[in-house]
Amino acid sequence: MFVLEARYLAHKVPVVTKTPSKLRDFSMSDLARTKVSYFGYEFEVPWSDIDESATKVYQKRVVISFKSGLRLMFASGPPKEFVSTVLSSGKLDSRLFQQYYGDALQSDYDLTRLMLESTPDRLTLLTPKKDAVGEAMMLAIKAIAIPEDSGLFSIKTAEFKGFQYGEPQNKPKKIIVDLFADDGDLEFMFFEHDPSPATTVAQVDRPLTVSQAEINAVIQTTRKIRPKHDRLGAS
Repeated sequence: MFVLEARYLAHKVPVVTKTPSKLRDFSMSDLARTKVSYFGYEFEVPWSDIDESATKVYQKRVVISFKSGLRLMFASGPPKEFVSTVLSSGKLDSRLFQQYYGDALQSDYDLTRLMLESTPDRLTLLTPKKDAVGEAMMLAIKAIAIPEDSGLFSIKTAEFKGFQYGEPQNKPKKIIVDLFADDGDLEFMFFEHDPSPATTVAQVDRPLTVSQAEINAVIQTTRKIRPKHDRLGAS
């Protein structure tokens, strides 16, 4: 039953067959950068046309608008937020989940990595039932969690490690980057809409035109703002 369900899921949601690969482009845009800070973090954006009037700040999320039509959503959350969401969703048996994946529940990064590395071909008729149940649960989460099938990559910065969903050369409508650290989770989403007055609902989303170098510039400059005495190394 688990093998058949996994094969059906692979047919219905092909992205579950993919696992993260390393980014091929590590370059960083040399455009002039603007430093911004929200929710205790700061990063640089390689675009100088921020539209302050259209930028919206919420409790733990901001949507930075640019006059070109580009939008950058940045959100911060507490550590283990994904773990808590999975365990409290009611769609999975949390007791069994903890039994199978106790170690992965130590951090959102560990659980996300385990989820993204799960694939239908790891389920065969010879897979022990216990492992089959666990793998099936991971695949169910993966089918829901991955935003779209346009690339899946592992990334690392000086302070974070995480994953990028989408690749600019595939012209997706959005690219999402999730970053994880011991003291919190971050999410970036790059997307665009037509800024002209004649924009219709059907035109709101358009293929993303940012480059990987521009995305790298944002991600690689992201850091947590620490108190001054921490940065100076108080004795």
